Formats: sequence, structure tokens, C-alpha cells
Amino acid sequence: MRESCVIFRRELKSYFFSPIAYVFGVLFLGVLLFGAAMGSLVDGTSASMQAFFGWLPVVLLGFVPALTMRSWAEERKMGTIELLMTFPVRVSSLVTGKFLAAVVYLGFVLVLTLGLPLTLGAYGRLDWPPVIGAYVASLLFAGSFVAVGMFFSSLTRDQIIAMLISLVVLAVLFAIGVPVLVALLVDWMPAWGVDLITGISPYKYFQSIARGALDTRDIVYFACFCGFFLYCNALVLHYRRHKG
Repeated sequence: MRESCVIFRRELKSYFFSPIAYVFGVLFLGVLLFGAAMGSLVDGTSASMQAFFGWLPVVLLGFVPALTMRSWAEERKMGTIELLMTFPVRVSSLVTGKFLAAVVYLGFVLVLTLGLPLTLGAYGRLDWPPVIGAYVASLLFAGSFVAVGMFFSSLTRDQIIAMLISLVVLAVLFAIGVPVLVALLVDWMPAWGVDLITGISPYKYFQSIARGALDTRDIVYFACFCGFFLYCNALVLHYRRHKG
């Protein structure tokens, strides 16, 4: 646990002391709030927040691969990963520390958007339980994308390749949970096949929590999804450590 905390603090500092992180945060918030504004041209606070959380997964899809592409690819390119591998630190601690730092950074960026629901609540009636549930869902959804992005970053030293592969994989995972596309699958696949395919999409469980119903099964899914990709990430690093 202590090792993970050390890595966590190191990575979190790299986010907040890097100009790239601030550019990322400003662009993320700008695109997110602009998209939410464009989607909420109708009056009413509920519609506004629905547009915000409807647009958020798409923005995360575009930005998280750009955030995670450097997590391991940059370490390999700069040669610092060899130094990390020689430290008496467990690989699981390295992976956990980097993962938590990225999630906390994204959580901080999401906190900066709280001005929108607070403003809507001040000038109108806002149903807070679904909003809080949607924020929880957003953080879990972002964490699942971070886990995937970190895994593909560990496979290559080229950050652009890591970003592109992550973007394609995440786009597929996102698409198979979109209700419109799921309806198309129903027309030519048996019900059990549709359930099997859509059951691996983080977007499906994001929607479930965002509706305000915090189901334990959704939490378990995100824990298992993140755990699987983080475990795969650790296996890649174990291989590199033993390979030397």
C-alpha cells in the first residue's frame, strides 16, 4: 500500500506540474460544456443535465486515450521504465499508483463542472440523487477507460500508436452499449448473444447508474472490468521485468 501511495503521489504531481495536463483539462472542460450547451437548447434544468451526462461519455472517449497514452509508452521511450523495474517495488503497486493518479486527476476535472448543477439548482428545481448518481457513474466510467488505455500504453513505446489502439478499442466497447446499435443487433442475433455482447460494454452500466439507481452489480462490473485490464497491464510489466 505504501509503494502504491508513493507512485500515486509521483504521478499526480506530474499531472499538476505539467502544462500538458492543464491544456488537457481546459480543452476537456471546454468541449464538454460546449457540447452540453448545444444539447440543452430547450428550457429546463433536467434537460440541461441530461445533455451534459449524455455528452460526457463521448468526450471521455476522445480524451482519455490521449491522457493515458503516456503512462507507460513515455516511460519506455525515455528509458525510465528500466529504472522503475529495478526498484524494489511490486509491479501491482506501480500499476495501481498510476491508475489511481489518472482517476483522481479526472475526478478533479469533473469536480470543476459542479458549477453547472449548482447554478441550475439555484435558479430552478434540480433532482439531486440522479445527478449525484451520474457523477459517480462518470468517475467509474472514466476509470474503466483509464484501465484500458494504460494496458495498451504498456504494449508499445509509441504514444500515438497507444492512443489510436485505445481509441479504437474503447469506441467498440462504447458502441456495443449504445441503445440504437443494440436495437440493430436484436434484429439479426438471438437475445442471449445480444446480452453477451452488450454485457461487456461500460456504457451500458454507466447508463444504469446515471439514472440514479446505484446497483451493486454495476459497481462489481466496473471493479471486475478495471481489475481485468490492470491485471493484464501487470502481466506485461512482469514480462518486461523478467526479460530485462
